[in-house]
This record gives sequence, structure tokens and C-alpha cells, in this order.
Amino acid sequence: MKKKKIISVLAAVVILAVGVGVGAYAASNFGTQADPLVAKSYLDQTVTPKLQAEFQAKLDEQVQLMEQQIATSSSGLNFTALTLTNGQTLKGGAGCEIILRSGTAVASGSSGLSDVTDGKLIAVGSPLTANHLCMVATQGDGVKANASVTLLIRGSYSIS
Repeated sequence: MKKKKIISVLAAVVILAVGVGVGAYAASNFGTQADPLVAKSYLDQTVTPKLQAEFQAKLDEQVQLMEQQIATSSSGLNFTALTLTNGQTLKGGAGCEIILRSGTAVASGSSGLSDVTDGKLIAVGSPLTANHLCMVATQGDGVKANASVTLLIRGSYSIS
């Protein structure tokens, strides 16, 4: 029994000595502070420029996308003056805003327009009131000119 203890202790000492030896060898032969395991020169000359180029490409792409969004949204912030002649119809996209400035026009489409100023619905065929803000609730609804009219428009639309 004593022999087994001695052999176990001796085996543990040998394993410990081998582990310390391997650790010392690895520490002295694999990399230094000037040139570590992953070479600093490899990081400086290869990895860093590649990462910087990829980052710059993504950044440029996002900047261009943001510039397009700003250009699109800022053009939609202001009303645009528009003149329709007798019989022309303006069809607005959902959310399009229309203000009748001069002339006479009626609501057209399938469900009419919302008069935001009065808080009422303008039925199809009913006249618009001058200087009232009207909103298109359903795609394709809009205004039909009974004479030459001037409108202020904000949002997407088409004229037929």
C-alpha cells in the first residue's frame, strides 16, 4: 500500500514537472512582445487595412442612403403649387394633402376627401371649400377641376 502512495506521488511530481517544462518552452518559443503569436506586422499590414476598407464602404453606403431619405422627405415637407385646367383630375396617394386656393373643384374617386379644417367628409361630387386642408384617405381619391384651379399639394399624386 505504501508502494502505491509513493508511485502516485512520484507520478504527480513527474506530470507537474512535464507541465511546467512544456509551459516554459511554449512561453519562450512562441511569440515575443515585439512579434507575438499573431504577428503585429500581419495585423498592421493586412487585417487593419481590410477592416478599415470594409467599414468605410459600409459607412459610405449608409451615408448615401440617409442622404436619399433626407432629400425625399424634405421635398415632401413643403406644399407645391399646382394648376389644373377644366376637366383635369388629380388622384392622390393615401395621406396626400390638398388645399384649394382658387377656382372651383369637386371631390373625386371612390370615398371622397376628409376636410381636416372642418372635420367633415367631402362626398364624391361635392365642392371643396377654398383654403381648407383636405386629405386623401383612400389611394386614388382626389379632386376634379370644374374650371381652372390652383391647388397646394403635399404628398404623392398623379394628374389625368
